[in-house]
Amino acid sequence: MATTKDIPLKIELLSDGEDSEFRIRSNKEIQSILRGIVRTGALVALYYDNENDFILTTLLGADEQNVWLNVSSRETDNQRILSSHKIIFVSSHLQVKVQFVAHRIENAWFKNQNAFSLPIPNSLLHLQRRDYFRLLVPVKKPLTCVIPARPGAPLLKNCPTIMDIGGGGVALVCQEHDTEFQPGKIYSACHILLPNIGTLTATILVKNIFIITMQNGEVKKRAGCEFIHLNGTMAILLQRYLTHLQSENLTQR
Repeated sequence: MATTKDIPLKIELLSDGEDSEFRIRSNKEIQSILRGIVRTGALVALYYDNENDFILTTLLGADEQNVWLNVSSRETDNQRILSSHKIIFVSSHLQVKVQFVAHRIENAWFKNQNAFSLPIPNSLLHLQRRDYFRLLVPVKKPLTCVIPARPGAPLLKNCPTIMDIGGGGVALVCQEHDTEFQPGKIYSACHILLPNIGTLTATILVKNIFIITMQNGEVKKRAGCEFIHLNGTMAILLQRYLTHLQSENLTQR
């Protein structure tokens, strides 16, 4: 699996003013950003089927006219993607979110391998605001979110893996058929053990749910969650962890 040091791969919806502020239209600058993503091997989320599903993939190349991406290991996903009329590309470069929309996607051959081909966008969003800043949790140093059981619930607790984390919330990953997480649900007194930092205790609100296909072909459910009224002490612990993680990422470049 490719490694990344960037931010969560969710679609951002902006107001007209914000969209204009963060939109890049220079073809040369767009190529430079996309080629930077190729060099770093940052993960790409490719949303399809009316934004209800996405796969995690990598960008293979970009030129003045096209971009190429790895196909999924699941042929059913590939067919659904190729039949979609709207594709949303979400990735990151140097801890800045990169997002664009394509209305055409084709099967192609790129450097002796099967690939998806998209037309290079006329513009893309380059989101630098701090609210969008999150970090992917290292696979070798995983975090879990311990969610206490509700009174009378059959399970003692639920411990989903954390995919990414930032000042505003976390993305949790669980089994595809896990019915516990639903948009709008609130979970209190959740615990996240931050290595060498301390235990973060927070209330989380589930904002959205996506079915995702990992690069190994495994299908999972991703729950995007927001921290609710994180107190000052917990915010300081979280910031220490993010700073430590960011420092580790910089030393590994």
